[in-house]
Amino acid sequence: MRAWSAVAGLLVSLLLAGPVAAQGPRIEPPAGGIFGPLPGTGSTQSSDPGAPPSVPNQFDTPELIVDLSRPRVSITSAFQGESILLFGMFDPPGEIVVVVVGPPARETVLRKQRVLGLWLNTGRQAFDDVPAYYSIAASQPLQRLLARSAGGEILSLEDRMQSVRSVGQREHDDLIRFRLGLVEVKRREGLYPAAIGQVTIQANRLFRAELSFPSRLPEGIYEVRTYLLREGKIVAAVSRPLPVGKVGFSAQLAGWADNDGPLYGLGAIAMALLVGWIGGAVMRRI
Repeated sequence: MRAWSAVAGLLVSLLLAGPVAAQGPRIEPPAGGIFGPLPGTGSTQSSDPGAPPSVPNQFDTPELIVDLSRPRVSITSAFQGESILLFGMFDPPGEIVVVVVGPPARETVLRKQRVLGLWLNTGRQAFDDVPAYYSIAASQPLQRLLARSAGGEILSLEDRMQSVRSVGQREHDDLIRFRLGLVEVKRREGLYPAAIGQVTIQANRLFRAELSFPSRLPEGIYEVRTYLLREGKIVAAVSRPLPVGKVGFSAQLAGWADNDGPLYGLGAIAMALLVGWIGGAVMRRI
C-alpha cells in the first residue's frame, strides 16, 4: 500500500507541475503598450483629458493660401491678351493686396523734337532695373491700407519708378522728364495700368482677383506677390512665379531669328521675293 501511495503522489505532483512548465517564462509588455504610448503617458500627453490622443490641441494653419487658374501665359501668333484668375483664402481679419511685377530690364527713352518740319531724335536716356510690367490690385484703396506706412514692401508705381537707376549723368529736372516719358510709353502699351485692380473678398475668408495682361506682353518670368495686411502691417506674403513665353510656330520663328540671324534674314528676303513673284503672276493673269 505504501508503494501505491508513493506512486499516486508522484503522478499527482507531475500533473500539477506540467501546465506551469508549459506556459514558459512570463513576458511583461512595455509600459507604452504594443502599438505605442498609451493615452495619458509619455511626452505626447494631451492637456485636454477628454480629447483623443490622435487629435492635436493646436493646428498650424497657414494664414494665406494663393493659387492661379493657369500656370503660365502662352503667347501665340493670335495672342490678344490674357486674363488669369488669382484666388485663395486667408485667416480673417485682414485685407489683400496683389502686386504683379515683370522681369527687370534696361529701357531707353528717346526724346523727339520737330526740326525744320521733321521729327528728329534729339536726346536719349537709358534706365536699368525697369520692370517690364507692373500692376496692383487691392481689396481696399491702397492709400487707406498703407496709411500707417507699415507696408514698406508694397510700392506704388511712382515709388517703384523712383528706384530705377539712370545710366550716365544728367540734370535732375531733365531726368524726371525722361522718367515720366518712360511711364507714359509703358502705360500707352498697357504695361503699367493706371487704375488699381479690384480684389473681391467673400465670406471674410475667400478672395479672388482678375489679372489682365495686354497683347504686347514681354517674355520672361513674372512674379505675383500676394500680401495679407492687418492694420496697415504685412502679416503674411506669398509669391508665385508666372512664366510668360511664346509657343508654337511663333516661338520657332523667334528662336530662329535669335540663333541664326543671317539665315533668318535670307529666308525672309527669299519669302518676300517669292510672294511678290506669285502676286505679280496672279495679277497678270487677271
